[in-house]
Amino acid sequence: MGYWSETRAWLFRDPAKLIRYLVLFICCIVVIVQLYDCFAKLYNPPISTHSYYSLNETIEMPAVTICREPPYKEEVLTRLSGGACPHPKYATCWMKYPFGEISLDEFFENSTHDSGDTFVFYGLNEDRNNVVMNSSLHFYMGRCYTLRPKESAKRVSKAVGYSIMLEHSILTTSVSDVDTGSVGWHVFIHDKKENFTEINMKGSGRVEYVFTREEACSNDEDYSDLKCGEQCIWQDLADNMQCSGPWMHEVASEPCNDSLSMRKLISDYKDVYENEDDFDCDCVQPCQSRIYTTFIQNRKAFNQPEPRTQIYIYYTTKLISMIEERPSYDTTQFIADVGGSLGFLLGLSVLGLIGILEHMTLFFCGGFIKKMQQKEQAKLEANSEDGQSQTSDETIDIEIAYKKKEKQPKY
Repeated sequence: MGYWSETRAWLFRDPAKLIRYLVLFICCIVVIVQLYDCFAKLYNPPISTHSYYSLNETIEMPAVTICREPPYKEEVLTRLSGGACPHPKYATCWMKYPFGEISLDEFFENSTHDSGDTFVFYGLNEDRNNVVMNSSLHFYMGRCYTLRPKESAKRVSKAVGYSIMLEHSILTTSVSDVDTGSVGWHVFIHDKKENFTEINMKGSGRVEYVFTREEACSNDEDYSDLKCGEQCIWQDLADNMQCSGPWMHEVASEPCNDSLSMRKLISDYKDVYENEDDFDCDCVQPCQSRIYTTFIQNRKAFNQPEPRTQIYIYYTTKLISMIEERPSYDTTQFIADVGGSLGFLLGLSVLGLIGILEHMTLFFCGGFIKKMQQKEQAKLEANSEDGQSQTSDETIDIEIAYKKKEKQPKY
């Protein structure tokens, strides 16, 4: 009882001081929490997205990849495989396939369509020489053709964009949904440095966010993350099966040479093709990426035979939407937050902080400073005594000289 009575008496002796200490304690706790949050944001700053429009003097045209549907010549597939084969994905194509007589490269090369079967005319700015065409073989899409511009465009209009006329060898009717449902062309628009791939990957041109600075990125203009991911997947499939297919380019494995391994490879590739999840291939992302958004301006009947179509691809404006992500917390904001917290909750200013630092310095280093001062004082006193002694000796010598001078006799 005595202890609690003394404590209660001490508390009620000066309640104002008690309230002051209590508020100061709470403010110190809040300041510590806020300082921890400020240091955490400074170490790992939040990312903010900034979007703006940029008016470019020149516009870089995208690449255009066109794939034909259906992608293969069914009659050639059936003749070479020795069985019913509308598409290589079916097992009937490989049950009677003569692996020792016809190579897989020859099988896919002869059964896909060349550029003459797909294009009637193509050009950029009404000139075919402004475009570079490359072909690529894919398992599901067959042989696709990619058009890339040789130079940037200085104007934006229908006349200076892509002009492409396509044709199809399969005659269809507009009343038959069965016939027209699988006949046509696939048109893909992408960055010209990217190679087209039919595998669903989260590449730089297929994302809706910008990669943060914590993730490694590549500044190489010729680097393609889609190609890196595609090679990674193909190599993994080839390592599992110990063989590869003609569409798996730059893979150091022998082609599959029997029906079982070929069907197993196609089955594994189908799982990859239909998978919606991303693949762990450790491919770095590009530091800059372009995402193209397309809009249909006009669509009408084409006054040509039915298997043909005309496509115009062009920009309607030079305004480019730019999206940047950068840290939204830096040293300046950190100093402002710390100063605001200390000033508002603890009433500290720069002068007050200087005073606190002085007191802390004296508290922790007071003994050392006092010893240094004493040593300096002793040294000054010693120097002062030496100076006084030397002055006295000189005075004595002068007095002796004068006394001797006075004792000399006069003649």
